[in-house]
Amino acid sequence: MVKAFPTGREVQEAVMTAVDGGGPVATALATAGKYGLDTVMIDVIGDDIGGTHILDDFDYYNVETSHIESARDSKSASATILVNEKTGDRAIFFERSTAPELESLDKHKACIEGGHILHINGRHRKCLIEAMTICKQSGNLVSLDGGANRYDEGLKDITRASDIVIVARDYAEEYTGTKDLEEACRIIHERGAYIAGVTDGAEGSYFVWPDGTFYRCPAFPQYTVLDTTGAGDSFHGAFLTVIAKTIRNMRVECEGRRSAREVLLDCSNTIFESAADFASAVASLNTQRLGGRSGLPSLEDAVALANSR
Repeated sequence: MVKAFPTGREVQEAVMTAVDGGGPVATALATAGKYGLDTVMIDVIGDDIGGTHILDDFDYYNVETSHIESARDSKSASATILVNEKTGDRAIFFERSTAPELESLDKHKACIEGGHILHINGRHRKCLIEAMTICKQSGNLVSLDGGANRYDEGLKDITRASDIVIVARDYAEEYTGTKDLEEACRIIHERGAYIAGVTDGAEGSYFVWPDGTFYRCPAFPQYTVLDTTGAGDSFHGAFLTVIAKTIRNMRVECEGRRSAREVLLDCSNTIFESAADFASAVASLNTQRLGGRSGLPSLEDAVALANSR
């Protein structure tokens, strides 16, 4: 955190610093892992010190790492984020990983088949369609995080083929062609998503559930906002925690005779609304500390805020 963004050559003392894990899917899984969900990350990272930190951080948040490959002589992705102390605005400088994309899913197929939800954000496109196909043929659900400033035409078919689609406002506007967020949710739903959602920061989130019901989820305001890094990613992780736990429990009750998709379609809207409220609470509380994961609240605090609605 800095008092002001640099405008040229200068030296200034940082207000505070934090070293934290990041990434849309990675932080969503870390969030879900923290709240008791069994999660597995499938990825390729570098064999550098950054890769070691990534694995250690996943272990801390109870994310299974046996499906993460380390590429020899490669660098892991990293980012430097400057947060303006007065406004909370961010300036982000990132370096891409030099590790290659996944080339094969042979080692990961059983993992995808054995889960309930495959959470993606568009990376590893060489294998992504195959992974989605494996997931859906197994009766499981594909969840898409359509993050801010990430939409491109190559994601159009991926978005259409996903079952749970929660995207940022600008992604929704580009994908649907409308600025009306309720209408955007309905278009996303009509194009194939069982759950369609749009997040809009402090303005809250908008959803259409499988039966076509619209739900407006207001944000939980905070007196001060320290850092919004990871707020959207933790929103996804918290939302999927409620949905996946519900699906897991209902499949156990029926001894696995029903697919995750069938269970989702049989859930009441009350469950979906509670998932949205819980996700909103987690994202809100996550803004109170520096970093995308360090500020994740305890389960008790998040539930208490969600239930205060």
